Amino acid sequence: MPDELSDDELHELISAARASKSPATRVSGGAAMSYDFRRPQQVNKDQARRMESVHEQFARLLAATISSNMRQVVDVDLAFCDQLVYNEFIVSLPSPGTAYSFVMGPHGGQAILSLANDLVMAIIDRAFGGQGRSFTGGDDRGLTQIEMNIINKLASRIFADLEATWEPVGRVEIAEVTLEANPEFIQIAAPGDGCFIVAFEANTRSATGLVHLCYPLGSLEPLADQLSPKPGNRNRQVDRAQVDQQRRALGKMKIPVHLQVARGALSLNEIAQLQEGDVVTLDTQKDEPSVLFVGGRPKYLARPGLSGRKRAAKLLDEIDPDSEDLYG
Repeated sequence: MPDELSDDELHELISAARASKSPATRVSGGAAMSYDFRRPQQVNKDQARRMESVHEQFARLLAATISSNMRQVVDVDLAFCDQLVYNEFIVSLPSPGTAYSFVMGPHGGQAILSLANDLVMAIIDRAFGGQGRSFTGGDDRGLTQIEMNIINKLASRIFADLEATWEPVGRVEIAEVTLEANPEFIQIAAPGDGCFIVAFEANTRSATGLVHLCYPLGSLEPLADQLSPKPGNRNRQVDRAQVDQQRRALGKMKIPVHLQVARGALSLNEIAQLQEGDVVTLDTQKDEPSVLFVGGRPKYLARPGLSGRKRAAKLLDEIDPDSEDLYG
């Protein structure tokens, strides 16, 4: 049986143990940073800025496409870019709604394009001859087949714009486009996967709505190197490519044109007394040129005539912008 330690020996052991302990090291360098594990930030700041720059170009193309479709000026601005968990984005979308899932070939990554209900209804109203008003009125009904066909035609043009937007970064071919009224049925990522969200605010004459793009971070991995900063020469090439894309998009936009042959003014009493067969004398002289309006603004002096079996106008002169009020 081992010998027992005396009180002095026990005191010496305890003192030695206390002396061997090193003081806790104090870490300097500022306060600890919080980290939200539900929102993993996997796109660095440089890549996020590049994504924002790329999609500012898409906003311009989107504005031209929707304006052409609705035959009225539509403003589209980049609202925000953010990183969210996939499930958080999905539950934020309306149901029923208008959400497209698609594949970003040739890399194989998937993404989502979502259009706000108010914007969709305004586009449909305009297609049916209305003023472009949103007529949801709190009714959460889905789209009819005819309405789907209208929106699908517009979506095909939007996806063409999106392909052109990504061209300076890397080749993207959009395929396997699927329209889904209930976004919860779109399963392109796990609920907890991180996503990069780009939101655009579209403003028509009578409606406002958001357009969302959702890129699961896994879909952006093949493009990560291209999204990283490049030398200035590369940036100049991107700028030129964006200008060319915008020029091509605007070149396809149709602007309403009409020819004003003559004009004058009548009192309300005179208008009330008009009957079939009456001759109305106008203020325009018979040898005075007509005015060609482009997009509702007087742009050219012209002479009316025929070209084949259709009416035409021969341009005589351009109207000075400072003189447009004289012809308005």
